[in-house]
Amino acid sequence: MHVRLVHAPIAVPGLMHDFRVLLSRRSTRSLDAAEREDLARAQLRATRPIVSGVLLCGAVLMAIIAIFELVDVTPSIGYPVWAQVLAALGVAACAAGVARLVQWQQRLVLVLAGTLLTGVFMSMPLPGATGQLALRTGLFQLLPLALMALMVRPVSLLALALLIVVMAQLRIVLHGAPGTGTALYWLYTLTTIGFGLVLAGYRTDFAVSAWQMRRRLVQQAHTDELTGLLNRNGWSERAVALHAQALSAGRPVAVVVLDIDYFKRINDDHGHDGGDAVLQRLGGIMRARVGTDGCAARIGGEEFAVLLAGDDAVSAQAFAERLRNEFGKAQADLVATLSAGVAHHQAGESLREQMRRADLALYEAKRDGRDRVHVAGVS
Repeated sequence: MHVRLVHAPIAVPGLMHDFRVLLSRRSTRSLDAAEREDLARAQLRATRPIVSGVLLCGAVLMAIIAIFELVDVTPSIGYPVWAQVLAALGVAACAAGVARLVQWQQRLVLVLAGTLLTGVFMSMPLPGATGQLALRTGLFQLLPLALMALMVRPVSLLALALLIVVMAQLRIVLHGAPGTGTALYWLYTLTTIGFGLVLAGYRTDFAVSAWQMRRRLVQQAHTDELTGLLNRNGWSERAVALHAQALSAGRPVAVVVLDIDYFKRINDDHGHDGGDAVLQRLGGIMRARVGTDGCAARIGGEEFAVLLAGDDAVSAQAFAERLRNEFGKAQADLVATLSAGVAHHQAGESLREQMRRADLALYEAKRDGRDRVHVAGVS
């Protein structure tokens, strides 16, 4: 009889997901993956100099203790002063690396290394030395407590918490249970981790609020309230970036400039509410038709612009014609038409120069009777 053993796969990604959910805050659960990553990057940028400063404080503290031992004002735990100074310099080097490195994984390694060095030389006596161990351990625990409050990613919190637990266990293995008893010692250690998690949670909640407020302010500063399209500021930022990206990738770029014909007459005949309704209809059509490779903006009263990355002059003209036809059919109680100018990118041309040629094509469309699309010629 043959017994067949079935090995169940270890679902590490699933376990990590469950761990992230466990450590996630209610304030972050409504965010999608891209938003959470953007929030994490913003927090990492903000906390990086503070984490570096905390590690540097640890290095300074080690140096001060070494000086105290040198002048014989505090008992030694067995390490020579020169070794403590070298360790302090090592922690300072970790702090400098955290301030300079870009990858968060590399910074985490330095944080763990700096914390380990500080913990060993501050709170792990050599055999036969026991000088003020409780005070030294308490002083050291301030460092991981502060660092845990500043950790952004769940894996960083977990790594730092595990390091604290391992170091606590090593003290017991090397030097036995403290005089206060093992239970109280572990309560002290786990309380440090717990306070660190609580502080990290509240810092995350504050970071989410600040990040959401900043996003709202940026959106308000870059969005036209009436149409939901970009405003001129948003166009200047988004279109310039997309234009440069498309050119660097060797993709064609087209610009379409549109203007609602006789818009003043629409306002005079139907009031500003009627004019606003026409602008909103055009904004809705443009939002629905412009894909992720392009952007659309209201750059003036009744003037709009579209950047199409990946579209040549023919496809951009077809796009403008679809907009013109759809806009004309969308007006229920009034007559409104659209004129447009299209300019395909020429070698060495900036976005501003390309828009100027699209503007000239728009003027030609207006001059030839409106309600039409003109394509700028090659100069």
